[in-house]
Amino acid sequence: MQNTLIEFDTAILLIINRALSNPIFDYIMPKFDDPSNWIPFILFIWIFSFVKDKNNRFKLIILLPLTILFCDQIGGFIKDFQLRSRPWFTLGPEIINHLGKSTGQHFSFPSNHALNISGVSFLFSNIYPQYKKYFWFIAMVIMYSRIYIGVHYPIDVFCGFILGCLISFIIIRVWSKYVK
Repeated sequence: MQNTLIEFDTAILLIINRALSNPIFDYIMPKFDDPSNWIPFILFIWIFSFVKDKNNRFKLIILLPLTILFCDQIGGFIKDFQLRSRPWFTLGPEIINHLGKSTGQHFSFPSNHALNISGVSFLFSNIYPQYKKYFWFIAMVIMYSRIYIGVHYPIDVFCGFILGCLISFIIIRVWSKYVK
């Protein structure tokens, strides 16, 4: 069972990383590897929201930093166990089209990019459900980029996504229960 799952995971990776490779995505997708290329956008939405939305101002000021803090720290804690090496390290440059940084060789699981962006998207979607398709579009592009550039397996990204949503869900539930 485990070997079948790993083979399936690798097959999906190779489809995204090799078969769907193209010059446009080869230029765009590595931009998402560096959080400094997309964090300013998240900060802009956050600042704009708490300036314009007086009803959710306190919630935004507290919950976004908490979500990012918990997502990043829990993801980092799990990575410290070095459960999985990155695809470019394991499979090598002759198989993987590696377009990202060459750091964190043994820190593939879970994807912290996926964990953080899904936690943030879940939070913003909860506060502003009318815009959730935009939040999740951005999240999906960032998560897809992790596989496309060869730095994560799909399961690493999927688990980061699930964990990020779960962490954000718990934070929102605790907030709703104790803050009126």
